[in-house]
Amino acid sequence: MKVAEGVYRVPARAANAYLVEADNGLVLVDTGLPGSEKRILKAIEGLGRKPADVKLILLTHRHLDHIGSAAALKKETSGMLVSHPFEKPYVAGTLVIITPRAWSLYARIVRRVLAVVSSTMKLFRLIKYHPVHVDEAADEESVLEKVGLDGSIVWTPGHTKGSVSLFLNESRVAIIGDLLTSKRGKLVEPMFMENTSQTKSSVQRILDLDPVTLCPGHGKPLPPSTVRVKERAAQSVKMETKKEEDIDLEGLAKDLSAEAA
Repeated sequence: MKVAEGVYRVPARAANAYLVEADNGLVLVDTGLPGSEKRILKAIEGLGRKPADVKLILLTHRHLDHIGSAAALKKETSGMLVSHPFEKPYVAGTLVIITPRAWSLYARIVRRVLAVVSSTMKLFRLIKYHPVHVDEAADEESVLEKVGLDGSIVWTPGHTKGSVSLFLNESRVAIIGDLLTSKRGKLVEPMFMENTSQTKSSVQRILDLDPVTLCPGHGKPLPPSTVRVKERAAQSVKMETKKEEDIDLEGLAKDLSAEAA
C-alpha cells in the first residue's frame, strides 16, 4: 500500500513493515512476527524489485512483532541490519524480551492474556524467534548515507528505551514504530510503555520535524493533526525478569484465521 512517493506499507504478521525507496536500493523498516518474510518478499517483488535490492533493515525497537523475521530477511536480502544500541542485545537473544508496563486496566488485562498466548505459542512451537546479529547502530550518521536516503534516524524512547523512528526529508513521512498506535482515526499512546514522559517528549520531537504523515507499527498512517497524547504524571518502570513477548493479539488472530481459510 503506497503511503507517499517511494514509501509503502506492508501488513506483516501482527505489525506493519515499511519499504522505502532510496538512491542505492530499498530500506525495510521492521519485519513483523516470525513467518512474515514471505509477505514482505512478495511486496518487494510487487515493486518490481529483488530481495538483493534491500540494502538496509531498520528495527524500530526490540519487540517480537517488529523483529520476528529479521534473521530470515537478513539472510534473504543480505541487507545491513540496524537498531539502537539499547535494543541490540535483545535482537541477538542475549537479553530477554519483555512487555513494558501497562498503563490502564484494559491494558493490564491484555498484558495477562498476551503472556498466556505467548507461552502457549512457544509451547506448541507456533512461533519461534531466531536471534540475529545487528550490524550497525542506528545512531551512526553514515547508516542512511550508505543507502543514499535523505532522512534521519531519530531516537524516540518511551515504548522502549531504544525505540527509534525514521524521518524522510523529501516526503516528510515519519515511520514511528510503536511510539504511537493508530486507533479509530487517531494516533494514541500504545497500551504498553516503559516511560510515559519519554513517550510524550518523543512525540513532540517528531512533531517538531513538521511531518505530513505518521506511519505507526499498528494501524493506518495518519496526519499529525490526529495525535492525542494524555497528560500523565512522569513515571518510569524497572525492567522485569519474567520472559514475555509483546504480540498484537488482535492482529495475530486475524492473521491465523486468514491462513486457516
